[in-house]
Amino acid sequence: MPADSERMQPRTRGAASRPAEATDDTTREIMRRTAEDLHEQTGERDEHATATAAEAAGSAPEGEGAPDTPALSDGRLHPEAAAVEVIEPPIPERVRRPADGVRLAAAVVLLVLGLVVADLAAGTRGAVEQDLTDATSGLPRLLLTLLGWLSGIGVLLLPIGVGADLIVRRRPMQLVQALGAAVVGGILVIVLAVLVQSGNGGFITEVLTRPTSTGQTGPLDIVIVSMVALLTVADISGRKWISPIATGVIIATLVTTLLSGAMTLAALACSLLVGWIVGLAFRLAFGVTSTRPPGTEVAAVLVAGGVPLTRLELIDANDAGDRRYVGATPGGTLDVHVIDRDTFGLASGRRLLRVLRLRSGFTRPPALTLRSEIEHRTLMGLVLHDAGIRAPKPVAVSEVGPFSAVIAYDEPQGTPLSEVDGDLDDARLAAIWRLAATLHRRRIVHRQLGPSTILIDDRGGVALSKLGSGDVAADDISLRLDLAQLLTTVALAVGPERTVDSAVAALGEDAVLRAVPVLQPVALSPDARVALKQSKSVMGELRERLVALRPKAEAIEPVQLRRISARGVVTLIGGGIAGYLLLTQLAQVDIAQVVSTADWRWAALLGLFAAATFAGASIALAGAVPIHLRFLRTYMTQLAVAFSGLVAPAAVGNIALNTRYLQTSGLSPTIAGASVGVAQVAQFCSYFVLLVVSGVLAGTGPAVSFSPSPVLVAAILVVLILAIGLLALPRVRSLLTDRVLPQVRSAVPQVLAVLQHPVKLTQLLGGALILDLSFVAALVCATKAFGADAPVAAVAVVYFAGAIVGSAVPTPGGLGGIEAAMSFGLISIGVDSGTAVSSVLLYRLATYWLPIPFGWLSLNRLQKVGAI
Repeated sequence: MPADSERMQPRTRGAASRPAEATDDTTREIMRRTAEDLHEQTGERDEHATATAAEAAGSAPEGEGAPDTPALSDGRLHPEAAAVEVIEPPIPERVRRPADGVRLAAAVVLLVLGLVVADLAAGTRGAVEQDLTDATSGLPRLLLTLLGWLSGIGVLLLPIGVGADLIVRRRPMQLVQALGAAVVGGILVIVLAVLVQSGNGGFITEVLTRPTSTGQTGPLDIVIVSMVALLTVADISGRKWISPIATGVIIATLVTTLLSGAMTLAALACSLLVGWIVGLAFRLAFGVTSTRPPGTEVAAVLVAGGVPLTRLELIDANDAGDRRYVGATPGGTLDVHVIDRDTFGLASGRRLLRVLRLRSGFTRPPALTLRSEIEHRTLMGLVLHDAGIRAPKPVAVSEVGPFSAVIAYDEPQGTPLSEVDGDLDDARLAAIWRLAATLHRRRIVHRQLGPSTILIDDRGGVALSKLGSGDVAADDISLRLDLAQLLTTVALAVGPERTVDSAVAALGEDAVLRAVPVLQPVALSPDARVALKQSKSVMGELRERLVALRPKAEAIEPVQLRRISARGVVTLIGGGIAGYLLLTQLAQVDIAQVVSTADWRWAALLGLFAAATFAGASIALAGAVPIHLRFLRTYMTQLAVAFSGLVAPAAVGNIALNTRYLQTSGLSPTIAGASVGVAQVAQFCSYFVLLVVSGVLAGTGPAVSFSPSPVLVAAILVVLILAIGLLALPRVRSLLTDRVLPQVRSAVPQVLAVLQHPVKLTQLLGGALILDLSFVAALVCATKAFGADAPVAAVAVVYFAGAIVGSAVPTPGGLGGIEAAMSFGLISIGVDSGTAVSSVLLYRLATYWLPIPFGWLSLNRLQKVGAI
């Protein structure tokens, strides 16, 4: 059943007070110190801190009851709270909770995945259903009878009880919406049932129903769908007597329906999800009753906690999920944050996405309750204050009714580093690094040390404008991430050179170099990433300056921070689609017949051509460099590239490993990268020339007349038109100017150097031609091995088309995409489907899978001798 964030139990005291039974030692200490700090600021404690605000109680949301806010015992508003000027617009009566949107998305995903799994695993689905039926039917007869009564009576009385509860709580509109959700859910079930009975159910009929003596079982249970939708809109979570009774009724209905055989297990599970989806959709469409306390309640709580508040003004209705007020006191202003259940999911949702993106330990998981969030913020504020770091200091912490909490900060003053005009002097830079040293010495991690967080005051001091989302007793990797954030933040302000020099002078070379492996954009705070987009070269220059501190040291590999990336998601989806297509084709192949009918003489020749592809790549790479490369080591490097393709897209592994090999062979990083680029250009030229020639020959008739394929001509025209259209886009032109042209310029001198040496030029172009021709010959041999007699030129076009797909699909070695594309291509040129799939599998076995173990051995050997 859906559940909202945990309800915070009402309390009878204001700020800095908690029931002893709900408090551990750490939290008691936090609250005690908050109260002491507040007493020091105000000079006296309010004698009426335990009272309740009558006016605040009267303004509580309908049906929620009066929150425990401070007022006098006779019901009159506290005199000081009544004198507070509160400035804010009226709070809307109904709001849309972000958490409902998250739940709706999760429910839809679960429903889709459940239907797919139920379709793919039909046999398993039936076995599980039978096992559950056997297990539940073995329950004692008395228990089954009680479940039947509970289901029958509960279905009738539960809606009446829920409706009465909503009326008592003065929520008639919510009752109307709940009944509307139940009706919509029922109509949806009826429509699906009609489709199934008329034979138009299609996929739904196969997955959710089973044949019976009278037709088909129902696709969904109308009682469960309508009941779950009604309960979701009625928001019964936390209701002491309705919630457990409703849970029992739903479970009893599920068990009795399953035992009766009227519904399949999949239909019952989908009924729960569909009812939840309908209810959540109604909640998002019409909103829910707001539980946000008005500013008068917030002011009453703060005054009762001893804060001499005179004015409270709303300045941001949604600051990362908080309502933010500025509070005026005789001693200055306070930054007041109100955390509401209605908007609590915003910040937690963003933090959850970051937790999913980054590996464990690199970010703090989101708080699941208001209490845990408020305790964490209070802890961080007091810990930073105890460490002598100027940061927002909690001076009042309290709940405001059962669904909200308030925390008031005494904020430091200063100018954000992003707004500082002119260069920072050395004294202020030293103060920033002293702050970093203090955080690291106390094992405090902040995680949001961006340009808007670092404050510089007029006296040269440094402070923090936010408490961040950090932790105490932090681990080493988190501290290094903080340092990387601070290095980037300072570099955006004063440049990489001054940043590195000042950091080394203050922290030491060893400490600063520890940040290099995590110096990545994903490790930065959101405002730092935004600033970095305006100065894209800063991080690269910063890394180069740091690495230059110890140029002879072993290369520092970056730490893998991401758990999930966009490339990974695309790889998963693309690989799944390609795998599905490949398996569909493979199902048409009789493996035993394939093995028995294959001509293994052609297969042996296929292996030789597969080996020749690595020789061609080695020769091309040797022709692209001004130095002499040992052929055996170069050949082993190309085998190692085949192994690296198992964990990275082909182009990525090729460039990275070859560049590393050339560097260890004596070339500078710039020349090594340019040389690999030259080899890639040569391979592209060979590829393009052979593609055009093959396409022309594939369209040549028996009279050897020049009649190129109309499809080829149309494809070339389409590509040209798309290229011209893309060049018209400013973003594409900017991409070419910023990324492509600099690489071309860096490769031009190397290309000119190769052109001046005929031997090198012959090696470069000859190796590229050997590479592509060997791949084509290998695919031809694979088709011949299974008796196909397709034209060589047509097979060559199929190979080049498959290579294009392999480069586009972001899977290791183009896995899945190449197989599907080549199989489709061979079928399109007249090869029957079984032979086409068999030929492609044999081709990929020889050119991709078999070289992998040899590549692993080559990689280990090259690393052992220091060649990579």
